[in-house]
Amino acid sequence: MITKTAFSQIDQEVIESLEEAFNYLKLNCVDHNYILFLADGEYKEEYKDSHLKLNPFTIDNREDRYKDQSRLNFFIKFMKSFYSFPSHINEIDDNEFRLTMELMIYTHIWESKPFLKHLYRLASLADGNSYEWEVVVPEMNKHNYIRDDIRNRLKAKRLKLAAVISKGFHTSLRNAFAHSEYQFDEHNKFIHLDTYKGGSWDIQKISYDDWTKRFAYSALLSYHFLNIRAKKRKSLPQDFGKNEYLIIHPINPTRFRVSKIYYDTDWDSFGFYK
Repeated sequence: MITKTAFSQIDQEVIESLEEAFNYLKLNCVDHNYILFLADGEYKEEYKDSHLKLNPFTIDNREDRYKDQSRLNFFIKFMKSFYSFPSHINEIDDNEFRLTMELMIYTHIWESKPFLKHLYRLASLADGNSYEWEVVVPEMNKHNYIRDDIRNRLKAKRLKLAAVISKGFHTSLRNAFAHSEYQFDEHNKFIHLDTYKGGSWDIQKISYDDWTKRFAYSALLSYHFLNIRAKKRKSLPQDFGKNEYLIIHPINPTRFRVSKIYYDTDWDSFGFYK
């Protein structure tokens, strides 16, 4: 169960943490790194040995954007169905159908490689690094990846986004839900995690109320990250007073050149000048 007030507070906390993180990047990153972050710079391994001799260091990575969009469309419909809080409703009661859907959404969020790559690049840039074109999300040990490579980097910069991630993500939940190793205790209002091994970090069970808060943090983080990032893309021409930008563009892993890219506001797309 969660009240309308508690949900609204989480929603605002997530928005503020993301606005702070994006503003931090804009103020502290070298401009071309911030531009590349919004332009979806990506290394495409399949282009490396192409007979077309394509440069594998690409921009406007629409493949990942479409994956995010499909997930986002489903999420919006789900939240409208269960968390719209009509005027006469001040709290959301628990039921196993909604909880089961939430477990699926939660797993998809914290298993999403496009989403984790975005978070990783944000944390890496906040940490003072150059833009990383090739980011590999591990198939295993995502706990360490999310904790050490993302959250702790943000925490070191005292960015509120680190706390939001901690309040949403827990590897015990992700593991149990991903492998269907859980059960509902409707009488006592708990979700029991059958993956529990007794470690100091492990969770044996979580109350329905605590679960709903973790779900809210995770789901709203996923939604607002994509939404705010899209708004930052569209505001680039206004923020920089132009729609053409210089970037450091790799030719291969050891050679680079300065290239000019442009942003098309009508199509919300980036491209290289021919």
